[in-house]
Amino acid sequence: MCASRNVLFRLLFILVLLPIGMAGPASAGSTGPGPKMPESLSSMAQHIELGVRDQGFRMLSGYVKLYTKADCEDYSYPIMGTCYGNNPAAPYVQPIMPAWPDEYIDPATVNAFGKTDPGYSASYRLDPREAILIAGTMPPPAAYLGLQTYLNTRMGTFDTTSPQYRFISNTLPSLLSLFFATVPGNPNRLQMLASIDNAINNVVITDQSGAAFNTTRYFIITPDQYMDRSIRQVLEQNAVPAANIFTEPISSTLRTGLAATADDFITLMRYAMPDDGGGPGTPSDKWRNGLPLIVLRIRDVTVGRQPEVWPPLVFDTRTGMNEKGLAPNVKNLLYAVSDKWQQTCQKPDCSDKATSFMNWQPPPINLFGPLCTPIGMNCLGDTQDTFYQISSRLPLDNREVYAVAGPLGTVTGNATYVGLGLNSSLRQQGLDNVSSSQLVNTALAFSTTVTNTEQLYLYYFTRDCSGLEGLTGANCLSVPTSELPSCVNPSDPKCDRLVFSLRDYIRPGTHRGPDAAVTLPPMLLRLRRPSTGAHALYMPLILRNWRDRQIRWISTIEEPCFEEFGEPQRQTPFVSWCRNRADGPPDHSNSDPSAQRHTHYGVAPAPA
Repeated sequence: MCASRNVLFRLLFILVLLPIGMAGPASAGSTGPGPKMPESLSSMAQHIELGVRDQGFRMLSGYVKLYTKADCEDYSYPIMGTCYGNNPAAPYVQPIMPAWPDEYIDPATVNAFGKTDPGYSASYRLDPREAILIAGTMPPPAAYLGLQTYLNTRMGTFDTTSPQYRFISNTLPSLLSLFFATVPGNPNRLQMLASIDNAINNVVITDQSGAAFNTTRYFIITPDQYMDRSIRQVLEQNAVPAANIFTEPISSTLRTGLAATADDFITLMRYAMPDDGGGPGTPSDKWRNGLPLIVLRIRDVTVGRQPEVWPPLVFDTRTGMNEKGLAPNVKNLLYAVSDKWQQTCQKPDCSDKATSFMNWQPPPINLFGPLCTPIGMNCLGDTQDTFYQISSRLPLDNREVYAVAGPLGTVTGNATYVGLGLNSSLRQQGLDNVSSSQLVNTALAFSTTVTNTEQLYLYYFTRDCSGLEGLTGANCLSVPTSELPSCVNPSDPKCDRLVFSLRDYIRPGTHRGPDAAVTLPPMLLRLRRPSTGAHALYMPLILRNWRDRQIRWISTIEEPCFEEFGEPQRQTPFVSWCRNRADGPPDHSNSDPSAQRHTHYGVAPAPA
């Protein structure tokens, strides 16, 4: 940590060599409220201010903060009506920018990504001759680290003639207001959150500099090649290796400028799945709490110089291992699951009960920043480092259990890490995540009847997984009402539903996520939790002393019952009896092992 701090000291001294002038209340080294740079670095910035105020460039200092689930609930959703489908596996690091004195700040987006200090904002406009420098110590090793700038909002209108708008309007009308949304407090501006370039991720950083984690690295964000060269030259002249400096170019197709009509931007750093687990007191937790990074805005105010714009950006080509051949295996797996739960699919491919996730990146939705931007479509913070496969909106309050199955990208060769996310349909908020390390080998229990289970995963989701271990193999995640409130009236448009998302990050051997077109979206099977209440079904087991056990069992029953899932069931001899939940299920500890195949709840064969 001391070594990286020394590097940052040198960086601030390096910037003394730049012609810098300070302006406004957000000048370098300001010590207002909030988690600004460390005091020692702030002191150095003040020395820069005193020495180079009138030299031509101007500099302001920002700070960094996390974007958390609380920021979604308290700020993003109330202000913007969305949480942008945030990745629940990655609390985002936000560089918070100081405003230039002549920069327009839209009051409709203030604190949209969490509360910031007065004069600072997560979103910002860009002067055509400006550069943002983010520098500091990178976090401990993790599955993913990436920095990326987005077009946040833009003045404009929707292209209602576009194929995307027509498809969503006609086929997914409930999602139209998600993909085509204006800023609630300023309907002349469109919500975009669209990627504008290739992310600078841990693979890119490693390939260029040799290491991405626990190192000091420098990131320049600018629409002006002259500003990029100026900052790079100074850094390199003062012992910063060129390999440690990374530039994110801002395309000339974007509307730079500080006026109200200009585009505004936001920069995010994703840090997901740290190797140490991220628990309290771990190195990654300490990094997130300390955030040893500095944020500087540097602007050339020389009269008459025109910016040197970047050539058109070329996006990286994405490749992938074709997973389509695993489709029959996934369907067979879900059929086997339905049979185990005694809720057997009527069709061999389970098409009567199972549905596929939808792939949002390829056509017809095209969730890709450069394709979203021209038509005014909200791209929801997309990145080429992953893909987005999304389920329909799902209820949870009528004993639903969802089995999700599909190819596991870390096994098929399409991902460095996989996140199966749980999201709120109303808030577009990431709630929880099941990682690839939890998904691996979860389908092996069906390997005797289903092939290629080592390449598949199977996981269950319901309100309360307790009591389902025999059916789920403990591969189950509960979704409490504290995370997703109960839906009392399913027809209420304000009713929050569960939405699953699948992300495969960084195909091994490449800089980007897999080509979504060759991946196989997961499938989802709707099941019902076997009843355990006053009208629960318990089957009689085939026991060595079955008749005696039956007498004791019947002595506690309250009434016969032949109802399951709200549907009347045909009565067969001794198939089931209702009993009070307080009595608990029958004791099966002395049952014949040969009868264990019948130990799940539901309709069972009569004893021989």
